[in-house]
Amino acid sequence: VQPLAAACGVYVPSLTGRGLGITGGTADKLETIPGYNASLSIERFRETVAAIGVSMTVRTDEITPADKKIYRLRDVTGTVASIPLITASILSKKLAEGAGALVFDVKCGKGAFMKSIEEARELANSLVDGARAAGRKAAALITDMDQPIGRTVGNACEVEEAIATMSPGSPSSKMSELCIELSSLMVAMAKDIPIEQARQMCREKLADGSALEKFRQMV
Repeated sequence: VQPLAAACGVYVPSLTGRGLGITGGTADKLETIPGYNASLSIERFRETVAAIGVSMTVRTDEITPADKKIYRLRDVTGTVASIPLITASILSKKLAEGAGALVFDVKCGKGAFMKSIEEARELANSLVDGARAAGRKAAALITDMDQPIGRTVGNACEVEEAIATMSPGSPSSKMSELCIELSSLMVAMAKDIPIEQARQMCREKLADGSALEKFRQMV
């Protein structure tokens, strides 16, 4: 999603996470690439976003110093699933990045924290309302997590599948369609263009290898 939006000319500062529950975090997956550093300093993070358009690194004490402590407290008090605290945790990182537009992918189903559509809708509204109250453009998609999105399991395997999805000639899949929908929302809001125009741009940048090249530059 992030390299695809960046390939369309959108700056994407992305603070990623480590493993949570049964799933590997984005940072864990990226670090299966030999030499990938998912723990950049804030200065290097800024430099990478400015030069390439996208960077994925873990949140740091420089950017969100209280988040790790609050999360540990949530863990031991059984409040990990608290919607106000989820909202605060996510928004604190996104607002600290300085992003002007935010798109939230709210998972719903057996593999997600939000098991029902009602819970997912409540979280989506909380995130969008919070972001807009902070003066940001915001939107959310509620997406299915009752079954796997991709076809592989395991950090390195999932990175390989993501690279294959970004490769020219890759057939359309559930994963590529989800990535296009999320990226097109990002592009539409950041560039202030119609969603259909943004969607077409994302399809073209995915098909011609531009997203893969942007990912390669970031790595």
